[in-house]
Amino acid sequence: MTQNEALEILKTGRNCYITGPAGSGKTHLLNKYIEYLKKNEVSVGVTASTGIAATHLGGVTIHSWTGMGIRDFLSKEILEDLEGKQYLWKRMEKASVLVIDEISMLHHFRLDMVDMILRAFKRNDVPFGGIQVVLCGDFFQLPPIRGRGEEEPFFAYRAKSWQEGNFTTLYLGEQYRQDDDIFLKVLNAIRAGRGKTEARKHLEERLKAPRKEGVIQTMLYTHNVDVDRENEKELSKIGDRCFEYKMSASGNPYLVATLKKSCLAPEILKLKVGARVMFVKNNFDAGYVNGTLGTVTSASAYGATVETALGHRISVEKASWMVEEDGRIKAEVEQLPLRLAWAITVHKSQGMTMDAVKTDLSKSFEKGMGYVALSRVRSFLGLTLLGLNEVALEINEEVLAVDGEFFKSSARAAYEFGEIGEKEKILAQREFLGKVGGRANKKTIKVSTFDETKKLLLEKMSLGEMAERRGFTKETIISHIEKISSEDFSVDVSCIRNELPKEKLLKITSAFERSFEKTGGYNLAPVKAMLGGKFSYLDIRLARLFLKKAQTF
Repeated sequence: MTQNEALEILKTGRNCYITGPAGSGKTHLLNKYIEYLKKNEVSVGVTASTGIAATHLGGVTIHSWTGMGIRDFLSKEILEDLEGKQYLWKRMEKASVLVIDEISMLHHFRLDMVDMILRAFKRNDVPFGGIQVVLCGDFFQLPPIRGRGEEEPFFAYRAKSWQEGNFTTLYLGEQYRQDDDIFLKVLNAIRAGRGKTEARKHLEERLKAPRKEGVIQTMLYTHNVDVDRENEKELSKIGDRCFEYKMSASGNPYLVATLKKSCLAPEILKLKVGARVMFVKNNFDAGYVNGTLGTVTSASAYGATVETALGHRISVEKASWMVEEDGRIKAEVEQLPLRLAWAITVHKSQGMTMDAVKTDLSKSFEKGMGYVALSRVRSFLGLTLLGLNEVALEINEEVLAVDGEFFKSSARAAYEFGEIGEKEKILAQREFLGKVGGRANKKTIKVSTFDETKKLLLEKMSLGEMAERRGFTKETIISHIEKISSEDFSVDVSCIRNELPKEKLLKITSAFERSFEKTGGYNLAPVKAMLGGKFSYLDIRLARLFLKKAQTF
């Protein structure tokens, strides 16, 4: 399937799984679809299973976006606690599409947790609460990290929610990275689980193969300790002055910390003239992509100049990585988009394109690790092998079988979609945009969602009437009113006073007062726990609203 065919199917609003070999443009397709959604004012949650992958899309981890963190399960109590977080209500209420990249590294039980959370917040007991979910990844690449005693990866396609979600597979077949026919045959042979002997024969030709004169190679190691040692050793060999560039940051402290941890650019970047570096961000206009190699030719306190492996000189300025939600920047970090590149881990290389690689795969410990490392490089001539073990050429047999089914499913989807008339396709895409509030090719005056709720509040509508008119839950309407009231103390909320009986109000208010003495705040979860779960979050939110209102007069 081509990228254009896949994009047209995505636009119809189906749940989709984007897959294909390394270098087939999966992340590029995701970015095009995300751009389309934002252009049409559709709220989309942009996430990935790892922080590194999330930064490629300008998003956050799925663990952070849903609030599930690194938990392995969700109890009723944990889910209720999540429902007490106002920022999650705002996020979930708005989201019409959820993207999860690098799905191969997400455990199946965590995908089911995403499903549970969306059903709860959307108050809709259908798969993923009824929103479009777009998964992306290649199960031949690195699998989920296994815990102690786990003998095999818990792939996401085993999830109950995957089966119920009715995902359309979009299997990309074009190749944008490798331009070497023999190398492509080797990679395809490894991926297909056949021709291992032939693949090894070709790969052994690259054992200790000398690099081309003037070509810069990056060393890929399977372990972090080897990478750090190599880069520090090589930088210390250069006697020139060392310049340090400190990352700057702004926004939500938690999101900033996540960005710093996920971003491939280091918090403190040390450069010397002659240092081997790698660009860690895409900037096609400036002439580099994530994985472009080069050498520092000049450096100052303000920036550096890098000559790429192809001889292009690039004046490097600070780039930014950000978390954006509904057009607003929630957190941002800035740093020169470089890192030392004598060495990098196979794990961190996933998603990169490199001109030349030297790798030691003799310590490969995970099926798919060799495939990931080898598929980073454009051609055989850019590859030097220092070692190779049997694990490096292995792929998961279960994945091989499932991938065959994905390929057939994608072919059926392409055929069926191709049989639909052009008018019907356009109509389906417009219907989806209409359903999720998208505004294609329309110039509209944006009115704040809080202002819309405020109008209904001034009309003395009940909570239920406002929720029905806005198409939101009562909890969301309460969160709107809390914000409105905090910004304008004179707003009258008496029309919803009878929503909470006096007896309940007194008990919850008393709990808030006790909680305030202990915590100094009016958080919902401690009060709910103090009341033994006898009151809903809606009741507690109402009581908090009336309590704060009373304190302003």
